[in-house]
Amino acid sequence: MPEQEKKKSLLDKAIDAFTDRDEKAAAAEAAQKAAEAEQKVIEAEKKVAEAKAKMEQAEKEQKRKEMLAEAQKNWAEENERQKAAAAAAAEAAKPKIIKEHTMTADETLSHLSLKYYGSAVRDYWMVIYEANKDVIGDNPAHVRPGLVVKIPELPENLKKK
Repeated sequence: MPEQEKKKSLLDKAIDAFTDRDEKAAAAEAAQKAAEAEQKVIEAEKKVAEAKAKMEQAEKEQKRKEMLAEAQKNWAEENERQKAAAAAAAEAAKPKIIKEHTMTADETLSHLSLKYYGSAVRDYWMVIYEANKDVIGDNPAHVRPGLVVKIPELPENLKKK
């Protein structure tokens, strides 16, 4: 009977001829395959959407990094401009040195301001002290013989008209 199982019986062939049993089975199988294919398409679309989202996120991160790098570059350039401006301003603010003077035993800053500026009042000798604070120290009365001090140009606000 194994050979008969492989072959459809005459009765089965007759039934097949009058019914659509095989067509229904084929249609069901085709519908199943279509549903599986549709599921695969949906999964593929999800993967594409995820990939696009990752790409967009990567592009945003790259733009953020570029903007940060640009901001850091601009900050560094501005910092350098400010340093240069500050150095130029400090250089411009430095009084011009008109003479160097070696202190003797009987001289004070008042003596020097009288000699070079024509006045011994505090405002005048303080100009000399401020220009020489690094060599004189914290106390303007502590000048000593042999000390070389710079005599700066008198500021405009102290010049006599």
